[in-house]
Amino acid sequence: MINLAKHVSEWSKDKSKVGAVLVSKKGGDITLGYNGFPFGVKDDERYDEKKTKLNIIVHAEVNAIVAAGSRAADGHLYVVGKPICARCAGPIIQSGIKRIFAEEPLSELEAPKVEEGHTDWHEIGRLAITMLREAGVECIFYKELNDGS
Repeated sequence: MINLAKHVSEWSKDKSKVGAVLVSKKGGDITLGYNGFPFGVKDDERYDEKKTKLNIIVHAEVNAIVAAGSRAADGHLYVVGKPICARCAGPIIQSGIKRIFAEEPLSELEAPKVEEGHTDWHEIGRLAITMLREAGVECIFYKELNDGS
């Protein structure tokens, strides 16, 4: 499923390619998602302006959850491209997903220094882990995938 999520991530027009695969409880239903603008919203030069893009873009996890609807409950979510963020942890919890497989965010000591005004995705990822674990979602992590995986 991780390889499928990696493949789906390539469908994104954004430079940060993120893909998600949501497998239903019974395993027979698979829903795919990637990061991008909402359906019907023009994906144009607004991709170039980071602040605007970050406010418009729908994350891969949320796209997969929305597409799955109630079938997400008790399912497993596989994510490739970036650690899960706190913005996505909420919908993951609310949808009833029971297990995630995702990139492990770096610890404070490992993470690169982030310039002021930029997003620290690893810090946001650590907050997401706290939220997910408090809500009883099992978190299984892997280190960042390289091109040879």
